[in-house]
Amino acid sequence: MASIQTKQLETANAFLSRYNAHDVEGLAELFAPGFTYELFPASLPAPEGKFKRNKEETLGLFKHAWEEMFETMVYLPPMDVIQGEDAVVWHLKSDGTMKNGKKYNNEYMITLRFSGERIVYMKEFVDTKYVVDLFAA
Repeated sequence: MASIQTKQLETANAFLSRYNAHDVEGLAELFAPGFTYELFPASLPAPEGKFKRNKEETLGLFKHAWEEMFETMVYLPPMDVIQGEDAVVWHLKSDGTMKNGKKYNNEYMITLRFSGERIVYMKEFVDTKYVVDLFAA
């Protein structure tokens, strides 16, 4: 029988697959009812001024980004994966194209926290300078 850490890593990998497939319903299945998402650093202008979102708000944010901001957008395979007790941390990049034709190749540190096999928390650090420069241009 697989350990809880093995199952959590499988869930984390399922998150990447479902995110890249723009599968809102599939992501919803991975998130616990009390799921919370936070965007960092605080110096970044947050979408709609909100750094912290619940499950439904997060799914809505993802859906909005896929439908309104990006022609394509996927997370690339993590460059680093660190797993601890009830947590998976990734260092990864994205590959995408925005609706205005600009390339979108951001860099992230993402932490997923778990309760059992469900994701209860996601912390996303983005490359602040890249995001500010991209939207300023």
